Amino acid sequence: MALVCVVSQIKSSKCEAEIQTLTLKSLLYLERYMYLILFNTYLHLEKRDSWQRSFSDWMLQVAAQAGVYELLNQLGFSEFEDLRDSTLCRLRHRWQQQNRHGLPFRGEFI
Repeated sequence: MALVCVVSQIKSSKCEAEIQTLTLKSLLYLERYMYLILFNTYLHLEKRDSWQRSFSDWMLQVAAQAGVYELLNQLGFSEFEDLRDSTLCRLRHRWQQQNRHGLPFRGEFI
């Protein structure tokens, strides 16, 4: 729901700085949602083995092999920007911008 609200704010915004901040916020929401889906998948797949493998190991051994990190490194909204020119599509750049804008990091309560 929050993602939809932020996207609608981007569409109505006139200020370029506000658009950048809202775009970053929406991409971070989308990234969190993807991690939530991945964690749910991990729980279901690893249940039969009593979660012998940690989520971090599962991400490296299973999810990475399926191309998850490539997807996370290409997030974007083609409705608002040319994804080839956007630096916010890149995982590393989003995390760097997140720290500059003072947005909460993963694990911090909002």
